[in-house]
Amino acid sequence: MKVSMSWLKFGLLLAGALCSTFGANSVIAQEWADLKMTFVYDGKAPAAKPVDASKDPLCLEDGNKIVTENMVVNATNGGIRYIALSLDVKDASKLKIHPDLAKASADKVLLDNVKCVFVPHVVVMRSGQTLEVKNSDKTGHNANFGFFKNQAQNVTVPSGASKDLKIEKEETAPTPVECNIHPWMKGYVIVKDHPYVGVSDENGALVIKGLPAGEELKFRVWHENQNKAISEVTINGKKEKWDRGYVTMTLKPGENNLGTIKLAPERFK
Repeated sequence: MKVSMSWLKFGLLLAGALCSTFGANSVIAQEWADLKMTFVYDGKAPAAKPVDASKDPLCLEDGNKIVTENMVVNATNGGIRYIALSLDVKDASKLKIHPDLAKASADKVLLDNVKCVFVPHVVVMRSGQTLEVKNSDKTGHNANFGFFKNQAQNVTVPSGASKDLKIEKEETAPTPVECNIHPWMKGYVIVKDHPYVGVSDENGALVIKGLPAGEELKFRVWHENQNKAISEVTINGKKEKWDRGYVTMTLKPGENNLGTIKLAPERFK
């Protein structure tokens, strides 16, 4: 069967058009990035201050010693604990979210009372999840949440008991939680409509996984003891300005390690 030259040209043009229309989608398929960094105190690590818990002897059983948690710095490597970095977006419904992270876990998010401190000190959760407030201590506690978007709640949690709180809405800032029975007890709850929040560990290391690569992203850095906003940092020896605690970056696919980020003592109260 003979095919005319005009029909052959038409077929080639059609094939090219189909490739450019459909094939491009596979070429520009969304890629994902992991963001890593380590926050370090640029000076002598401040010592945590002891707490006077003598009014409740149950808090001091088995030689338990309680210290403040608003400024926790690793004495060995200077790592700053409990720094939070969160992706800042106005409408999370338009955000590209990694398929593995698109749906919030059905599991409850735990906030425990252990040896008369909140554990973890900074809780991260998605809007729509349930927060389980547990009391593993022998003494009673309460948890007073200063939510702004969600209903403020103050729940009493007897020893060995727990209370569930459904957190429906995103909070614009970390929400403080306090125990009025034991006034030194304070923690924070970060509630977002997306999964892109990281909190630094005992070595100051922070990781956020599955971020959309190749587009400009804006992040907010926060620490409960910051002096106003963290606006100046030193990254791998080079000073940088972060606009009132916000930093914008475009991530490449795969791992993006910013390295060591040093914060001067004056960045904190």
